[in-house]
Amino acid sequence: MLELIAVIEIGYSNQGIEFPKEYPYWEHAELWDNYNEKCYAKAGLKDKLLAYLPGSSFYKLVDISHDNLIKLTKDHTQEMRNGKEPSCPFSGGYVLRLNGQDKYFPQCCGDLSDIIYWEKLLVEDKPFFYQGHPEPQVLITDKIVFFDFTVDEFDEKFIPPPNDIKVEFKKVDLNKAIEKVKIELRIFANRLLKINVDEDLKIPNIDKILIWGED
Repeated sequence: MLELIAVIEIGYSNQGIEFPKEYPYWEHAELWDNYNEKCYAKAGLKDKLLAYLPGSSFYKLVDISHDNLIKLTKDHTQEMRNGKEPSCPFSGGYVLRLNGQDKYFPQCCGDLSDIIYWEKLLVEDKPFFYQGHPEPQVLITDKIVFFDFTVDEFDEKFIPPPNDIKVEFKKVDLNKAIEKVKIELRIFANRLLKINVDEDLKIPNIDKILIWGED
């Protein structure tokens, strides 16, 4: 079974709280979860967050409470609402999960709009694939997509490191996963639209901006 799990990466590490000295986070998950929880509380997030991967800053859309989403949305769009710069989609992306095991996480600079690159895998023979950097090398046949994580063109490492250096999956299964996660994105879009009205943010197309990367 193939799943794409939409996650947001939540920051707030600039709260004056000392960083844990133990790395990487996935080997010291409890320590990093405690650190993140303190940062979120000090930043003003009202409800406790449960990380998708213990120790990480990835959170499933469905697990983000209404009050926390209000805070995240306001903070994420603050510069735009002040007229200083346009906003961008929420950071994060999509966890590739195969047969109950996480195979690939969003990387640095990935965001929710990267769903478009997953869709390109279905329709292009040699697509440009991106979900943050580094990116896996992609090989496509008529029915199968192959990801190769051994590529290290710029001496970057995948974080967390994949358990398997190569994975493959069927296009038909990917298509089903994309359709399913897009339903979740539409539900998330409706939540953002409601916040836009309730909080009087006055952001035209807030859902398109924060999810799809469109003005």
